[in-house]
Parts: sequence; C-alpha cells; structure tokens
Amino acid sequence: MSSISCPNNSTTDFCTQITANPDISVSSLSPNHRAVIHITRLVASWLPYHEKAFRDTSRNSYVVSGSLIIASIIAWKSGELSLFDGLIVTMLTTIMTAFVTVNGPYIRTLGLSINISNPWNFGVVQGENQGPCDVNQKTLFVVFGHSVGATSRGLRGFAIFIFGIGAISAISAFWRTIVWSLKYTFGNAQVAKDNAAVRYAKEIRRKNRGTMSTGNAQHITRYGGMVGAIYMIVTTEQIVKRNPGVKDDLDKWTYGQTITLIMLGQQIMDCFSYFKEYIIERHRELERERRRNATA
Repeated sequence: MSSISCPNNSTTDFCTQITANPDISVSSLSPNHRAVIHITRLVASWLPYHEKAFRDTSRNSYVVSGSLIIASIIAWKSGELSLFDGLIVTMLTTIMTAFVTVNGPYIRTLGLSINISNPWNFGVVQGENQGPCDVNQKTLFVVFGHSVGATSRGLRGFAIFIFGIGAISAISAFWRTIVWSLKYTFGNAQVAKDNAAVRYAKEIRRKNRGTMSTGNAQHITRYGGMVGAIYMIVTTEQIVKRNPGVKDDLDKWTYGQTITLIMLGQQIMDCFSYFKEYIIERHRELERERRRNATA
C-alpha cells in the first residue's frame, strides 16, 4: 500500500518505517545513475562550443528525468511509493532539469524542443493526507543543512510556488514548440529551417560582438547550474543519512541499475567521440593558422 493510506490489515512496511522502493530510490541513488546524470553535463561544460554534446546532454536530461517521473507515478498508483521515494525523485529530477533551465536561451536553437516542467512538489505534497499512517511525519527533508519535516505546510507551500514558476516556463516553451511545428508542417519546411538558422546566426553575432571570438557558437553556459547541482547532490545525501533505516534498503542491486549501467557505457563512448572530434577540429584550426602565417 502507499504511504498515504494504510489499512490495519496491511502487511507492508510503508506505515511502520521509512522505506525506499528498490525500483525508484535505490536505482536513482546508485553510482551508475549519478554518473549518467553528471558525466555528459560536465563534458558539455568543458566543450561549450560542441553542439552535439549539448544536444545529447539536453536529451539525456529530459529522458532520465521523464522516466523517473513516470516510474514514480506508476509506483504511486500501484501503492508502492513512499514519501521518501517522492523526495528523492523530486531532488534528482530537479538536478537534471536545472541544467536545461539554466541553458534555456540556448535550447531555443535546438528547434523543436519542449521544456518539461519539473514536478518539484511531487514528493512533498504526497504526504498531505496522512490517514492512519504516521511514518510520513517522521520523514525528514533537508534545507541548507537543517532538517525539516517533509509534511511541513510551509515546505509544501514553497514547493508549490516553485512548481508554478516552472509551469510558466513550460507553457511558454510549449507554445513556441506548437508555433514552430505548425510553420514546419503546414508551411514551407525549408523556410522554417532557414528562418531558425538566420535567427541563430544573428544571436551568435550579437554574443560575439566586441570580442575576439573566432565565430564558434557557444551552445551552453559554461558550468551553468553547477552550484545548484552540487547543493542538490549534498542535500540528497543528507536526506538519506537523516532518515533512519533507509541506508540498508539502498545497498541492493536492482534491474534499474543494470539499465543505467548500459546507459553509462553509451555516454562514456559518446564523450570519447566528443573529445576526438574536438581534437581533430583543433588540429585543423592550427593547420589553417600555420598555413596563413606561412603565406603572410
């Protein structure tokens, strides 16, 4: 049964102790999953002019955060989601979508793109109706190092406020997506692509004005959102440590960890290809510069 309502004849542990769902929290907090979250983001920050790295990082952020949310909703409806699971999913999806939010101006250059609004309040609001279960009142959230009850009204209100702000951005991005799709579908596809390319070129010239830039287009804010990501990582670890009994549940290998391990291997190979392309392009630039100096 879920953490919201537990009948007296329930044999589940959701009502008697803080429990982590192995398919949600255990998989989400595994080293494989954390590496999947951060590896391409770091590489994209190191290579802010690499368009493919930025595209892949944005796509991975959407896919991983979206899959976590869907899995959580399924677990919630099937009665296998605790308040602790909801908090962990909220923190991890926030880490991933924060990268996309910080780089919002650059995401517009990707063309057809939908900004998924992150349900910041998913885990916090879940404890609204306590029913006969009191374990939710023992579940702790961490704010700047201080423990706060996860069912605190003030915390839920703040989460809903943040969710509302994110929803505004999502609606705006969704409207841009619809407009672009209609122009592409019912208008001239080539014209739509050319217009997007022209706007992108103007943006590059505007950003490079007054600088010594060689004309390369920066696709990402270098290390954008890293401070917030570090805070989220530290806070997530504190949430795990301050909720008793959860640590033992996290020392299990699940099917989800196998999937993330496969994804990690793919991303490592992608990162190697990014650096290979960067080195080749760098050698070409040096060779062109050497030839110009030789003919000067």
